[in-house]
Amino acid sequence: MARDIPTEKRPRRALTPSEPEGKLVVLFSRIDLDGPWCLTKISQTDHRNLLSRIQSFETMTVREAFNHGEEPGKDYAIEDLPSKAARKRLEELTFDDRDHISRLRIGNLGRLYGFREGARFYALWWDPEHEIWPTKK
Repeated sequence: MARDIPTEKRPRRALTPSEPEGKLVVLFSRIDLDGPWCLTKISQTDHRNLLSRIQSFETMTVREAFNHGEEPGKDYAIEDLPSKAARKRLEELTFDDRDHISRLRIGNLGRLYGFREGARFYALWWDPEHEIWPTKK
């Protein structure tokens, strides 16, 4: 007696639920593994907060996350980047030919910097001390 064996299992929860197009996606394929703002230097507490915020960001559309210079995301012209060390590191990584760098606010001080292309945010740096683009306060 032959039994019908299902060829495809159906998971209880879909990894990619049907949501409107344009949701922000955070990718780590361009992360800087060696520089002063390397994500491998993150504290356990900051790591947990970062992952929690990324979960939150990925429920937002790009417009919601980057709403005309308001929080949580902002875009900056690389030519205006105040940190000489950050500009030098961009040169070393050959990302200095880009016009803009973006950042996501993770907490009070913590920032995740990267590049946006469409709905994708390519994470580059973890800045826990707000050194890359310090506030003028």
